[in-house]
Amino acid sequence: MVRLHYLGTGAAEGFPSVFCNCDACRKVRQRLGREVKTRSCALLGEDTLIDLSPDIFTQAVRDRLELSCIKRIFFTHSHADHLDLPSLMYRLKEGASHLLVPEEENRIDCWGPEGVWQRIRKGYAEQKDADPSRLRFHLLHAFEAVDVPGYRITAIRANHMQTEECLNFIIDDRKKAVLYANDTGRLPDESIAFLLSYGKPFSLISLDCARGTLKGDGHMGLAEIEEIVGILRDAGKIDESTKILLNHYSHMCGLTPGEFEEIVEPLGMSLTFDGQIVEV
Repeated sequence: MVRLHYLGTGAAEGFPSVFCNCDACRKVRQRLGREVKTRSCALLGEDTLIDLSPDIFTQAVRDRLELSCIKRIFFTHSHADHLDLPSLMYRLKEGASHLLVPEEENRIDCWGPEGVWQRIRKGYAEQKDADPSRLRFHLLHAFEAVDVPGYRITAIRANHMQTEECLNFIIDDRKKAVLYANDTGRLPDESIAFLLSYGKPFSLISLDCARGTLKGDGHMGLAEIEEIVGILRDAGKIDESTKILLNHYSHMCGLTPGEFEEIVEPLGMSLTFDGQIVEV
């Protein structure tokens, strides 16, 4: 079983955006509840994170999580809303993270592209009391697979930054496959070809929707979402039983999460919300 716990489901500025006074952000400040979106990251199973949000403290307290059990993190890219360097450095400090376990178990394994490794090395330089021996970094490129307990995680190339490689992930528990693809515009042709050639259909696809109803760029809008859903459906890679979730929503298009959800629900899609747990 693939179990995804969406700790945060918003874009870099959160929703409502911190310094924004647009109509959508004003409405969400009044409504609060499920429409509030912290910065995106997800918990896979019980001990694996996908990205590390700068809101991880609030998310962990809200959902009563014990994050000392996290053994590994898969990073999509190096942007600060997905790689919160201060929180990662606290994991490596004796005073901030005193784990009474054998030394080998006190290490956290991290996978990601080169840009992530460069930022982590910068963290070491800035935080002299962080112990680098507590972290093992594994360079991960598109179309490489990693086996961890319970899952095979395969990276595909995202379309997000021109200056560094960015990744999305296929999560496979040997029975079912899930696509986790936020922080990407229209997927590169090579990634689409990889999805179409993958050995099984997808039980869940989680797609970027930061642009909302706007034209996509380094993030997807509804047109790009409908395109990839159509491609996968025509190829038999998804069907009516597939969960189609939209994640990493922003205020960019001027619609509140609830207003955007009213548009996508008739299309068989749903918008993720903070704290949501999905199992397939």
